[in-house]
Amino acid sequence: MITGIPTALTAPETAQLQKLARGGTVLELGAHFGYSTIALAQVATRVHSVDWHQGDSMAGHMNSLEAYFTNLRRHGAPNVVTHVGRFEDVLPLFRDMAFDGVFIDGEHDRVSVARDTDLARRLVAPGGWLAWHDFGRFEVGAGIADGMGAWPIDLRQVDWLAWLQSI
Repeated sequence: MITGIPTALTAPETAQLQKLARGGTVLELGAHFGYSTIALAQVATRVHSVDWHQGDSMAGHMNSLEAYFTNLRRHGAPNVVTHVGRFEDVLPLFRDMAFDGVFIDGEHDRVSVARDTDLARRLVAPGGWLAWHDFGRFEVGAGIADGMGAWPIDLRQVDWLAWLQSI
């Protein structure tokens, strides 16, 4: 159980993320205070977490890095590799098909979601998954369609979490 960390993830979303990540090597785009990072780390072999830890227009602009590391230590997440930087700067450094899955929860405007989706697609191994938070809110759905090049017909959803399996 993860306590004491602000999050927008619901319990069913957390459970689904953990189901997707179980036993895999996962990339997280957007960590904020580390709730999703810890949830993923509880079941994944390794989690690479990318965030610039300066907030955004929706979450507010603040430095979340110290709280993030405090939460990782408090909840015990030794299998997390933290990359501090913007997605567009860090993701090109990873090799193609390096991850079993990618969880995207960064900026929620159409252009950012499309960019993040496009950057993440090449990083997912065959049979892997892509997931997005806040689907059905903001411009996440339109950004997914733009980033995938078409509307994914096999998109699944629990609450505000959407995912594609077997990419």
